[in-house]
Amino acid sequence: MIIFDASTLILLAKIDILKIITQEREISVSKEVEAEATCRPEFLDAKIIIELIKTGKIRVIKGKNPALLKRLQEDFAIAEGEASVLLLARQRQAVLATDDGQTIKACKVLGVRFVTAIHFLLMVYYKKRISRELALVKLERLKNLGRYNARIISDAINRIEGRRRE
Repeated sequence: MIIFDASTLILLAKIDILKIITQEREISVSKEVEAEATCRPEFLDAKIIIELIKTGKIRVIKGKNPALLKRLQEDFAIAEGEASVLLLARQRQAVLATDDGQTIKACKVLGVRFVTAIHFLLMVYYKKRISRELALVKLERLKNLGRYNARIISDAINRIEGRRRE
């Protein structure tokens, strides 16, 4: 199981690979992330997420322990949605899908394994679910939508193009 925060869920919906991911992996979100990711139902990414929740492809889990949730928010300066999924991932020893910088730092401190939208893009490319050309187009879109370090984008391009890392 992979637990998603809103940023990664929305990014994958925006680059049109979230449905592919739900065929490959079991995805869960917290109630807080569901609310955050679907608060603008007129947007295409929200429509995709709403459909995947309704069809059971994305499972919504209600969190427990509001005191610990609040403490994570305060200790790591993260929003409620990020804290809720960080707590779920930690409690269930699951991988957290996040593209939020502060949440990634919290994962490193707490020893929670994490992946980003770029990891999922590379996965669907490696599994030949999308072509090299389409993977590069989607990576460019991620570059424009997210806040990725240039080195991370360069590394992903090299991986897609089959070049060795330097």
